[in-house]
Amino acid sequence: MRNMFNLSKRGAVDSRLPATDSVSPSAANSSRGGTDIERELVRVAFKDTLRATGVPADWLSCEVRLVADRGMAERMQVHLVMQQWSGHLLRYAVAFQTQLRQCLDRYEPSVDHGQYEWVWRFSADCASPFPTMPAPEEWAKKLEASKTQKPPELFERRKAPRTAAAPGPSKPGVVNPATTAKPDLRDVFSHL
Repeated sequence: MRNMFNLSKRGAVDSRLPATDSVSPSAANSSRGGTDIERELVRVAFKDTLRATGVPADWLSCEVRLVADRGMAERMQVHLVMQQWSGHLLRYAVAFQTQLRQCLDRYEPSVDHGQYEWVWRFSADCASPFPTMPAPEEWAKKLEASKTQKPPELFERRKAPRTAAAPGPSKPGVVNPATTAKPDLRDVFSHL
C-alpha cells in the first residue's frame, strides 16, 4: 500500500524549509481575491459619490492600482482622472476625494482608507483651457496680491456693517460695468 502512493520513497519533510515554500497557489490567490474585492468596492463607492454629488459621470473616471513598495509591501492607489475640463470640479476636488473616502469608510469601516494613495490626473483630451504655463511674472504678481489681500478675521466680518447689493442700471438700456465684469479665467482659484 505504501508503494502505491510512493510514500516509502519519499523522505521525511525537512522542517528547515521556510513557510513560504509550503504556501499553496490557492492561498496566494486568496490575497489577490481580497484585492479584487477592494478594487470593486472603490469603483462602487466612486459611482455612488458621483451620483450623490451630481458630478456628471463622463467628467471623471476612477482607476484602482496596486503598487509595490521597495519593501515589497503593497499599497492601493486610487486615480481620479479628469476626462473633461471643469474649473468648478477642480475647486471641489479635495471635497470630492474626502466624500469618496467617507463613502468607503461607511462600506468598510475596518479598513483605513486614509492610507490609500490618492492621485488626480488629467486625460490628454480633457480640453484644458490652459495648455501652457503663464509667464514667471504672473506668479510673482499672484504671490504679492495674496500677501496684501488677507481675508478679514471671522470676528471682524461679524462686526462689519452689511452693505446693500450693488444697484442696477439707473437708466433702461445702460449696462453697469461692475455687474458685467468677467472673472480672470487664467486662474480658476483666484477668488478662493
